[in-house]
Amino acid sequence: MLLTYTYARGYLFSALESAPALLAGALNGLTEAEADFRPDPERFTLREVVAHLADWDPVFSGRLTRMQAEDHPTLPGYDEGVWAVEHHYAASDWREQLGLYAERRRDLTEQVRTFAPEDWARTGDRPEIGVLSIQDLTMLIPLHDLYHLKQAQEWREKYQEWREKYQQ
Repeated sequence: MLLTYTYARGYLFSALESAPALLAGALNGLTEAEADFRPDPERFTLREVVAHLADWDPVFSGRLTRMQAEDHPTLPGYDEGVWAVEHHYAASDWREQLGLYAERRRDLTEQVRTFAPEDWARTGDRPEIGVLSIQDLTMLIPLHDLYHLKQAQEWREKYQEWREKYQQ
């Protein structure tokens, strides 16, 4: 398993730890109008993205805890759109959520640092995805971060294009 190697874990820990700061940098100077801009009706606004990321680390943590403690647990899926409504993402303070994301990510990273070499191979079942190991899930987390970091960059670019076209 890749994450049994010290250098690979170092890369993972670095990616996990840096994600909130990278997002904060990408959102530097974000206006309320930008935070609520939705160029794609099927995707989150930036305000909602930050709330989603803050909400999702405890989900990842809970899954990892169960995978470490139980033999091949079934891990529930969650409808992100339903969560966004139930957790009031659209009305959240994105700055507060960014702080919460950083705090929860520190906790998640510390949890991941505690895994023993034999833990990386432990598995759980996500019915809509299939079998995942702890290694798979921990490597998925920074990919999830990068997906939303790219979205933040794209949304800000689209907002500027929209503003130049319609606000001038």
